[in-house]
Amino acid sequence: MRAPITVLIPTYNEEELIEQAISCSGFADEVLIMDSYSTDATVKISEKHNCTILQRKFDNFSNQKNYGIARAKNDWILVLDADEYITYELRNEILSAIKNPKHEAYKMLFKNYFINRFIHHGTNGNKIKLRLFNRKFCRYEGLVHEQLLCEGSVGVLKGRILHYTYRNLWHFFQKKNQYSELQSTQLFQRKKEVGAAPLLLKPLYRFLSEYILRLGFMDGVAGLTSTSMNGYGVLSRYVKLQILNGKIKDPELKNYNQYTQELMREAKRIGSSKNPKEKIYKFYFLWNPVKAFFRQYFMKRSFLAGKEGYILSYLEGFKAYNIVLYHWLMKRNMD
Repeated sequence: MRAPITVLIPTYNEEELIEQAISCSGFADEVLIMDSYSTDATVKISEKHNCTILQRKFDNFSNQKNYGIARAKNDWILVLDADEYITYELRNEILSAIKNPKHEAYKMLFKNYFINRFIHHGTNGNKIKLRLFNRKFCRYEGLVHEQLLCEGSVGVLKGRILHYTYRNLWHFFQKKNQYSELQSTQLFQRKKEVGAAPLLLKPLYRFLSEYILRLGFMDGVAGLTSTSMNGYGVLSRYVKLQILNGKIKDPELKNYNQYTQELMREAKRIGSSKNPKEKIYKFYFLWNPVKAFFRQYFMKRSFLAGKEGYILSYLEGFKAYNIVLYHWLMKRNMD
């Protein structure tokens, strides 16, 4: 007999992963697919497994989840992304928790998988998230990195969810652009502005705090890439807030997503076209971005353009890092 719990899986074009998420949710008497009108086979695969399917145009993460939660069959809800997998240990803990609940909600540990390994350090290392809850006491709020607000006590389960975070580097990059879009909108709605100091220092602080203080360097190339991409995400959030506040004049930066996508495409083209026998020294990952930044900022005199010159120089360094990374991935038949 299956347990009286609804596993809610938000989806958009998840045909490669959705079957795995459904299969590990077999202990629940309802698997609810909250779909944002996928254009691939996500819905068809879900129908094959007799899931409950709801479709709604995506506006933000909180509204999407709250919509599904309100229409679920059960009061106990477990929110599971399509790229996540419930371990056997966690499944047994969930069953015990809802059978004899001591709390209104439960947090659980996450282990993130990226570039062919699990991440152990940095903010993408051992995360703990609130995912299991009784909907009578809980509701999501916030546009991105949404928070589950709970009117009651919260417990912690020891079992893990395995998170197969990003399909490839491009997917990781696109997610950062998507999140920064929602984060900047949220800041703009709160009438926030960003000065020069946060724009210049916060992306660098995010990188250094994760890579050094949180020991991201111990995860090798995967850790460096994860922390670099998180720094880029912070920069993107504030650049987009500047755009919304009418503070960006550079025509290329005004079309930020398009501009950065072209940088990444160029990085992939250059990195993937290099000789696979060419040796990549570890210091390239740090030296090449720094060299590209200083070349753009000083030699090409971008410093004369103020904040916008700094942003353009940062993005040149970001491109240089990804050229090295795509070369490294190509040598290992990875993407």
